[in-house]
Amino acid sequence: MSVRVIVWRITQSCNMKCRFCSYSTQVERLRSDADEREIERLCAVLGEYKRETGEEMLVSWIGGEPFLQKNLIAFSKTLHNSGIDVAATTNGLLLGDGNLRRGICENFSEIVFSLDSFRDCNDDVRQCPGHFDTVSENIRGLDKLRRETGSSLKIKVNTILMRRNASRFEEFCEYLRGIGVDEVTFNQLGGFDRPEFYGDNRLSEEQAKELCERLPEMQKRFSEKGFIVRGSSKYLERILKTARGESISIVECKPAEWFWFINENGFISPCSYTSYEYKFDTKEIKSVGDFARAEEFFRLCRKNSRSKWCDDCYCTQVYDKFE
Repeated sequence: MSVRVIVWRITQSCNMKCRFCSYSTQVERLRSDADEREIERLCAVLGEYKRETGEEMLVSWIGGEPFLQKNLIAFSKTLHNSGIDVAATTNGLLLGDGNLRRGICENFSEIVFSLDSFRDCNDDVRQCPGHFDTVSENIRGLDKLRRETGSSLKIKVNTILMRRNASRFEEFCEYLRGIGVDEVTFNQLGGFDRPEFYGDNRLSEEQAKELCERLPEMQKRFSEKGFIVRGSSKYLERILKTARGESISIVECKPAEWFWFINENGFISPCSYTSYEYKFDTKEIKSVGDFARAEEFFRLCRKNSRSKWCDDCYCTQVYDKFE
């Protein structure tokens, strides 16, 4: 992989109550935020790493809702000024703010909106009347601003495929293309966060088969229009096996060689599933040399204490979701 990707969950706070998400405001849980001083410090170290190595890097903020972190634009500007690409995944409710939009256009390389099909499905699943219309308008507004300012910002949407929206996925992509979106990624509905929702709403095996059959041609048609739908054959295989109830064991994933996950408590791990098994504190990253030390630590963890998650891996990066 030619780009080092760091997905950084900086908050567990959210402003929505989506039926499938463990960060829903309806879920009673402890919620943590990343320490601002540690974010600032590590951003400086990442900048030093970029200057010394020249390696391409992408830092992608997630939550909860990352834009609830009031200094997110400032942190992003620090990274951007160091030559590091910045992204964020957002529910989009806060992006009607003009100052926020300008900050995104100036400092981000991409922004990913979470939107799940058309109004009837999306607003019900997310338990937020008006979410579809609000996010659609915010996408249009951000697209207009990037054109006016000459920003190279890429606008993406990530959608959750489930039983009630899978049949309209292609139609939904066409709609997104029309409002200024450049690229779509998708996840299948997962069952770990909200098992009470999963059983009746997960993709059926028949739907997964149909997706596998139709997606390559769909990708080709959209690509000819300048619109990208991501998802490799390996990613589709993962989805089909999940629909069938089959597991996929990973023998070697080269842990943290190019992908890091950082959680709100400051633990680096090779993926979000192993945050508390293979954890390396961000405070241990003090200089460029510590990057190699962290990666060796993860290799030893993987060798000496294989995670249970490796017996049925759900980490989308392993399956080339973005290819």
